[in-house]
Amino acid sequence: MKCFVSGRSSNFAEIVRVTQLLRDHGHEITHDWTVLPLVKPYHEHPEEAGKYAGLQLKGIADADVCIFLAHYDGTGLFAELGAALMLAQKDSKPKVFAIADEIPEAMFHYHPAIQWKKDIETVLIELHG
Repeated sequence: MKCFVSGRSSNFAEIVRVTQLLRDHGHEITHDWTVLPLVKPYHEHPEEAGKYAGLQLKGIADADVCIFLAHYDGTGLFAELGAALMLAQKDSKPKVFAIADEIPEAMFHYHPAIQWKKDIETVLIELHG
């Protein structure tokens, strides 16, 4: 399956681990943003930030599955989750998984398209049946 993975950049190591685990199980990553140079603060790198935002959205649109390492905050993460939810609601694709010990308190975290899981291993079990 084609997969897109995202989360807060402060959780970078876990995002890299999840991305590699998906590859190890034969999945394709539609856009691996972890290999791009960091362009924070974004206002100092507006062209790169805009280009990367477009690549992120294309990665979401091309994915069969989007996996979000959920957090209580993270503006970029919320934007990506919103894009995935819109596509899922409109086209029934991608499948949207969110990983967290408990659901963060934001309205869109309760959208019925999100399948909440405790860890990536549980997601892999569902993907592989």
